[in-house]
Amino acid sequence: MSKDEGRVLRLLLVEDNPGDARLFKEELKRVPSVSFDVRHVMRLAEAEAQVGEPGLDAVLLDLSLPDGQGLANIQRMVQAAPMLPLVVLTGTDDDELAMRAVHAGAQDYLVKGQVTGPLLVRALRYAIERKRVEEGLKREEAARQTALFREQFLGILGHDLRNPLQAITGNAALLLRYGGLSDPQRKAVHRISNSAERMARMIGDLLDFTRTRLGGGYTLQRTEMNVHDVLRQVVEELEVAHPGRKFELNVSGTGWGTWDMGRIAQAASNLVGNAVQYSPEDSVVRVSACDEGPGVRVEVRNGGPPIPAERMPHIFDPFVRGAEVSRTRTGLGLGLYITHEIVKAHGGTLQVRSTEAEGTCFWMNLPRQVPSAPASLGPSPGGLVGV
Repeated sequence: MSKDEGRVLRLLLVEDNPGDARLFKEELKRVPSVSFDVRHVMRLAEAEAQVGEPGLDAVLLDLSLPDGQGLANIQRMVQAAPMLPLVVLTGTDDDELAMRAVHAGAQDYLVKGQVTGPLLVRALRYAIERKRVEEGLKREEAARQTALFREQFLGILGHDLRNPLQAITGNAALLLRYGGLSDPQRKAVHRISNSAERMARMIGDLLDFTRTRLGGGYTLQRTEMNVHDVLRQVVEELEVAHPGRKFELNVSGTGWGTWDMGRIAQAASNLVGNAVQYSPEDSVVRVSACDEGPGVRVEVRNGGPPIPAERMPHIFDPFVRGAEVSRTRTGLGLGLYITHEIVKAHGGTLQVRSTEAEGTCFWMNLPRQVPSAPASLGPSPGGLVGV
């Protein structure tokens, strides 16, 4: 059903001939299925002054007026009200003029001597609907261009920031190793190094995000690997980073498969790091892996508060975070989105369950074999990347 069904359509009639104006009003009344509230003006300047008022649905415009002639009338009306549908009235039956009128911004072109009530009503309703579609497409394209620019900008920004950050972390490492620093100086340089590394992880997340959103990823670098070894490395690194936290790692089965080692490490690090961030400091983070059908199932559990129900449908969307339970929470809210994309690129699935009684469990199912259609993502990072 049309959005206009059952409501009165407000029409601005721009016509300097009172007889023609009266005829058009009468013709509109002959179609009882649609009601029109017609406002009549005789000059183009009057029309320009009124089209900005809210509530108008369409303009019926004569091309021959005391203060305006021809296609210039269309241009003036389009400039005054670019979003208002416009139907042209003229006494000239000229196909070329009709085409030029449409190119100038009119939705339709009617010849006065040939106008009937049904034809006029149909032209007005089609004009309103076509204009809606046209404006909707323009908004969609504008939104697409804005999103494309934003993501390209983030990608360029992330890429260009990497070089100075590498210089900072490299020189900080040299100072820590050979600088002969006092204890306060060593602590200060260590903080600089940690901050630079954290920023590098954020930039890596931004680059991964832009690659997946812009569709410019690279083929995964698959090798024969053991996911158990990757999980041990991830847990060991997080034990060093969080010495007060407790971790449990349980693996069974073979753990072998053909995956991108760097990306699987990144996904696992994101999930385990997320569990650390969103659970109490005295709770245990449990990591497990087991064979399941043609693949391997990796689970990460924590005993923190459950994820709010309203956030669950969007938990793998970019820039979405869980409840803020940790003051040390860092990152951009891209970790779970990137992890989901990594698992999907491998032909697997990432799922979550979260309850008050059981806590939160994320699990990824990774098929051992390469999918029939090769999946793509960005190149593997140089090291493990947390959330």
